[in-house]
Amino acid sequence: MEGKISLREKIILGVLVLLLIGGGAWRAVQVSAPAPAPEIIQAGHSGYGTGAESAEVPEPEMITVHLVGAVNNPGVHHLPAGSRVYELLEAAGGFSSEADREALNQARPLLDGEQIFIPRLGEAGQPATASDAAGKININHASASDLTALPGIGDVRAAQIVAHRDEHGFFTSLEQIMDVSGIGESIFSNIADLVTIY
Repeated sequence: MEGKISLREKIILGVLVLLLIGGGAWRAVQVSAPAPAPEIIQAGHSGYGTGAESAEVPEPEMITVHLVGAVNNPGVHHLPAGSRVYELLEAAGGFSSEADREALNQARPLLDGEQIFIPRLGEAGQPATASDAAGKININHASASDLTALPGIGDVRAAQIVAHRDEHGFFTSLEQIMDVSGIGESIFSNIADLVTIY
């Protein structure tokens, strides 16, 4: 009989209908499901965590310097350790109009607690003090004759200290005086309590 569908054909049609319904339902679920959020990778990171990126960056060590004289904003300034005179001048708004801009070395590193004086044109520079209130000799400012007052420092060694300072800049620690030829640990131990830097 041509108009009748066999049981086998009914089963095949039923399976096809179920497959079509199932495929349509699965497709609908895929379309309506939210897309996964894209992974955000910051510039400079590989995306593979090492634990280092979560560590906080330490605050830089700061120094305090007193700037006086012919500058726009004289006073006490705080800068990162290792800053130089030109950076201090930038922090203070630069030279004033009457400043003698050639009076000091702007590339010199700054020391914590020191005072920088900017003279006006035609004005003599502020004399650097060779000793502090406790009577200690400042090896960054003392003349060769001032240095000869120290035990074990004669005219030759005093001249070598001044020459070393002129060539390499100010001492940033007392122990650096041992970089001067002829000054070893024994001489340093004799003068360590008699000298200072700033």
